[in-house]
Amino acid sequence: MRSAIIGLIAALASVLLAILLEEAHFLSFLKLSALVLILGGTAGATYASYSPEEFANLILHLRESLFPKREFSLSDVFLDFAEKARKNGLLSLEDQLAGVPDAFLRKGIQLIVDGTDPRAVEEILFEAAEGFENQEIRSAKILETAGGFSPTIGIIGTVMGLVSVLENLGAGTRALGEGIATAFIATFYGIAFANLAYFPLANRLRTWAYSRNKRRQAIIRGIISLQTGDNRRILVERMTPFL
Repeated sequence: MRSAIIGLIAALASVLLAILLEEAHFLSFLKLSALVLILGGTAGATYASYSPEEFANLILHLRESLFPKREFSLSDVFLDFAEKARKNGLLSLEDQLAGVPDAFLRKGIQLIVDGTDPRAVEEILFEAAEGFENQEIRSAKILETAGGFSPTIGIIGTVMGLVSVLENLGAGTRALGEGIATAFIATFYGIAFANLAYFPLANRLRTWAYSRNKRRQAIIRGIISLQTGDNRRILVERMTPFL
């Protein structure tokens, strides 16, 4: 989370510093009409491309990727499970389900407690992991779609501004220059939002999705190891490459 926030702030600060070094007036870059067009147009075009459920997932995934909860140690949890299973059998793990904070891990433990065939357990968990990963990658694609629309909508805003300028050519050189500058602010907003917000956040989501999937793979290996009765060393060896 810290790196994402620092990166976005640094990117924004660099733009503001560049404006300052050019000795341009900040107010020249603040155009409400252009801002409304870019944000509203991009949001509308993107929303039309995906389902409401996918947008709900996007909000959830963004929150989890930018403000992640503190992760518990999978190795410690599985070693504790292995010890209990060795002493009291796999059925004893059912008493631990209520205290497991990870839904994917609970699903795996429940499957082996129910006596599900080992091959079926593996297939079910792999398919579930793939489904979760696809949802997370889909959220990243939504932001990438927004990043694609944003500059194009900016060009639309610029064309609208230039049409207005051409209709008022007799207003004088100063007014003409101000009109053209205002028209190009829309393109500036479109490119800036795409490259300083949408694409970086999409990349952040992809990185987060990759790490989440690695964690799920470690859980799958741990579940299989528990069910087959592997000793503690083998259990850790199976999980370690994914942690």
